[in-house]
Amino acid sequence: MATIYDIAARCGVSASTVSYVLNGQGKRRRISPETQGRVRAAAAELGYTARKRRSGVQTPEGATPVIAVYWPRRDFEMCMPPLTQGLNNALSASSRTVNISIRPYDQGYLGKLLADQSPACDTMLFVAGQRDDLAWLETHPPGVPAVLLNRSLPGYSSVSVDHREAARLAAEHALRLGGADVTLVMNTVDYYGLTSRSGRMAELLREGGWKPEGRTFCCANRIDDGYDLGREMIRGGRLSRVILCAYDMVGLGILSALGEAGIQAGREVYVLAMSTGPQRLFARSCPPMTVVDLRVRETMERCLAMAIELAAGGQTEPRSLVLQPEMACRQSAPQWVEV
Repeated sequence: MATIYDIAARCGVSASTVSYVLNGQGKRRRISPETQGRVRAAAAELGYTARKRRSGVQTPEGATPVIAVYWPRRDFEMCMPPLTQGLNNALSASSRTVNISIRPYDQGYLGKLLADQSPACDTMLFVAGQRDDLAWLETHPPGVPAVLLNRSLPGYSSVSVDHREAARLAAEHALRLGGADVTLVMNTVDYYGLTSRSGRMAELLREGGWKPEGRTFCCANRIDDGYDLGREMIRGGRLSRVILCAYDMVGLGILSALGEAGIQAGREVYVLAMSTGPQRLFARSCPPMTVVDLRVRETMERCLAMAIELAAGGQTEPRSLVLQPEMACRQSAPQWVEV
């Protein structure tokens, strides 16, 4: 059976353009009559049969546009402050009025949620989808424009951090501080961003002479699990010169375990982490923790601004924006070490 991607390839346009035309939004999205005609002709030639849309019921003409924001129910607490701040900043800066509808979902089950409901909205914004969620979105493009936060797919607009650059910043800093004496703490669940960054960090560490045997741990993305892991490392005499964490709350838990044991983080052991949480928290931890800031607030701010433009018809084609991560060197793993 033909898909909108087949039609897009035939016509030389994006999948979202095909979706707009076949869902009667061509004029509203300022797509030329010539392009609309080519899309409809290609759909007929290829025998395209539209599925019944259940994820994109349009808001009535003249009503305030609705943006549906989907974000995970679980293991996402520390991302909420920067996410909500980004939402607020984008709304405050926009001259347009929109309604925001927050739709929590279970990661890995986004497809089931969208298939089972018919939410009225003009634009969708998806936060932190797992691989199964992305696979569903790739084969079931919604009938309205959609924006992905920290993910990318053909036919979708997106705003994301440069995951490879974030991994490079973290791995190179760890190697400068500890040489090959580095412990890498990865996550236990296959979260798309965390997993891709962890894999790249391990690759770069190995290029620097690091050996993963005995220096690789997996830990759930919670502060209590980081604390338990830190205590386990201390009891087993398995502390490295540098502990590099794929998630910031795990790093805070390890800092707590070190402090409780009288081990000076930033002198005897260095701790650094990837960070999606509020930066003021890590600047005031004990000691202040070095992180690679993944700029979640700015990412959400740009995502919502893009979604507002799409909902208002000011943007007609998908576009992608990549933000650069920032290294925040603090006491737990300083930039310069006195010898």
